[in-house]
Amino acid sequence: MPTKRQLFLSHVAQTSPYPMIVEVERAEGIFIYDVNGKRYYDMDSGFSVSSLGHRHPAVIMAIEDQLGKYLHTTVYGEHIQSPQIQFATQLSRLLNNRLQTVYYTNSGSEAVEVAIKAARKFTGRYGIISCRNAYHGSTLGAESLRSDIGYPSSFMPGMPGVSHIDFNAINQLEYITLETAAVILEPVQAEAGVILPKKDFLLKLRQRCHETGALLVLDEIQTGFGRTGSLFAFQQYQMEPDILLMAKAMGGGLPAGAAMSSSEILGCLADSPPLGHITTFGGHPSASPLLVPYSKC
Repeated sequence: MPTKRQLFLSHVAQTSPYPMIVEVERAEGIFIYDVNGKRYYDMDSGFSVSSLGHRHPAVIMAIEDQLGKYLHTTVYGEHIQSPQIQFATQLSRLLNNRLQTVYYTNSGSEAVEVAIKAARKFTGRYGIISCRNAYHGSTLGAESLRSDIGYPSSFMPGMPGVSHIDFNAINQLEYITLETAAVILEPVQAEAGVILPKKDFLLKLRQRCHETGALLVLDEIQTGFGRTGSLFAFQQYQMEPDILLMAKAMGGGLPAGAAMSSSEILGCLADSPPLGHITTFGGHPSASPLLVPYSKC
């Protein structure tokens, strides 16, 4: 009879030639345990997902409470569901700014796609600017934002209209023009080497986007929900984006993502055409109640 390892390698699509092959039995706190009882420190927190640790009691309680009520019905803005409302309302109160409307998605990559579509439709412009050495996801649109084309080269051509600036390069902000629909960047570059913004880079970027009418999109998919000491990293820099992207830790271990903006910007996806972006599982009720553990960040 084949082992689980053999079945895994035969029937589960691999993402690299060198999988870790840890056969997980359970996880608790910062530890993962294999079937032989060996304990592993989860040093990457499930790629920034398990920021509160595995199976945090508040997360488990929220999931179990929702499981007793309902799971999937219809999620993309058709049914009134308390978990979605509570999450969006509490998040808007915590941020206390123009970011008042949440578009729920399945993942961070999809949140990036929502931002691209909303920015192009809302501004009527085409150009998207991202930073060199950034990573925003693995869908074709999100991959097209990369400057290191070695990764997406096998899937080219990508989405047209993308250009790049260097992170922290204030002298390159002049490349943001009246033809730019959006500038998309991480407030702290992650895979580039955990690069922090210089003191006034984000402020000057915010000012340039305001001058040109380009939307500023901050990708806080990795930095969000307390990973930098505040609920979101941008709160430490006296500025705010037009669109805020989140995922990973948002679901406490369940798949969840969102784009948050003003109702004016995100509302452009609701007509001409209607259903300008739809998502089957975005805002799933079992993943939506999980902001409560982060409310003290």
